[in-house]
Amino acid sequence: MERIARVTFLLSALAGISAYAQTPDQGRPSCPSAPPAYPSMTFDENDQYLADSECRTDTLDRLKYIPLRRESEDYYLSFGAFVRERGEYISNPNWGSGPPGNAYPMHRYYLHTDLHLGDRFRFFGELGSSIETGKNGGPRAGLDVEKLYVHQGFFDMGLWQSGKNSVTLRAGRQEMSFGDKYLISVRDGRNIRRSFDGLRLTSLAGEWTVDAFAVRPTLENSGFFDDPPDHTSSFWGVYAVRPFRILPGGKIDLYYLGLDAKNVIFDGRSAGREQRQTVGTRIWGTIGHLDYSQELTFQWGSFQSDGIRAWAVTTEVGYTVESIPLRPRFGIRENAFSGNHNPSGGTIGTFNSLYQTGPYFSYAELFGNRNLLVVQPSAELHLSKKVSVTPNLAAYWRESIRDGLYSASGGIVVSGQTSNAPYVGSHASAQLQWKANRHVTLFTEYLHFFPAEFLKQSTAGRNINYLTEWLDFRF
Repeated sequence: MERIARVTFLLSALAGISAYAQTPDQGRPSCPSAPPAYPSMTFDENDQYLADSECRTDTLDRLKYIPLRRESEDYYLSFGAFVRERGEYISNPNWGSGPPGNAYPMHRYYLHTDLHLGDRFRFFGELGSSIETGKNGGPRAGLDVEKLYVHQGFFDMGLWQSGKNSVTLRAGRQEMSFGDKYLISVRDGRNIRRSFDGLRLTSLAGEWTVDAFAVRPTLENSGFFDDPPDHTSSFWGVYAVRPFRILPGGKIDLYYLGLDAKNVIFDGRSAGREQRQTVGTRIWGTIGHLDYSQELTFQWGSFQSDGIRAWAVTTEVGYTVESIPLRPRFGIRENAFSGNHNPSGGTIGTFNSLYQTGPYFSYAELFGNRNLLVVQPSAELHLSKKVSVTPNLAAYWRESIRDGLYSASGGIVVSGQTSNAPYVGSHASAQLQWKANRHVTLFTEYLHFFPAEFLKQSTAGRNINYLTEWLDFRF
């Protein structure tokens, strides 16, 4: 609590000395039938409906809307928090080739202020503290420990508005997440969420939503306010979304992404500079009880003196049966991420998953979306309106037997140079989620991983048991 009090004081001081802005407002929203659920990105909270005192049904609503001008409802200040208390256990890290596994606690605290002056200026600030203690082998660099840091701090400036069309500039430190999050995400599965420093321009034009950005990732060092931008890496791109009329309820994403990183490593190669371009499209939507997402991605560029040619195909289809008990959603995910077929040089074929979401196949995050072929069926069962359980299975193969397994951030987990076996292994897992109320969510996942020939030939080859559970508190 002392840590939270210190962070609250700093956050309040930050709010007091800052200017601010907001994207164009469409007038006071009416009171919702129930308070809205909290979005995954804290800056997406919209609390202006609380200007109507009749909408304030929660004690904490006094902190979510503090008016600054009696005659102007869009001049206001809002405070919020996102706290996660978590425990994690893993046996046989790196399939028995790492330090012994154990259980350890993790703590994550985010406190934010959202300050609005009218419909064209906004400042959003968020301080964070991420702590892990007791993990054998120590905390994972950039993932587990950052004692106190500025997680977000940006200005929004409304540059132009005409009806529902608008252009807004965001400048500063910010989270970003687009599409299916398998290329750009906040990495919520780790103890430190991801943020970027730079500029983002959002345009609403007719049915199009277009984001253009130029940023650098932040460095998550373990000290106090020791998180400068990473000057060895630049990231830029354009991401556009609009309805896809060919399919009822369909939408289409189109994107271009550029990356320039100076210290990249591939299996069997020394570290070097990578300049990679990514283009892709995603078609997704819902038709009745059927939901779907199909994505194609191609990458090219250079690594040292070699070229880059890589690709990915991801598909997920789900069907919800509302008419039977538990209202199950049966889904299947089939993904392919290219690997490198020529380690000695010429052309690099390893797909770069850029800033992928953390819990893509599971919260264990044993490896990232590179050089993989995956099939993952699942069934989401609703035990009640607030409780769901999702058992799932997954089987993994290497796309190239001459390439290894990589972490989500691009490090080599297991080299592929000592085995020609394509089959990596499989897992069986289940996730349980209880949304106790608007503010509190409890989550747990258990996973058992069965290593196959590749891991048995390249590591100690032991089974992995993984368990995580946490309590989220939001306001």
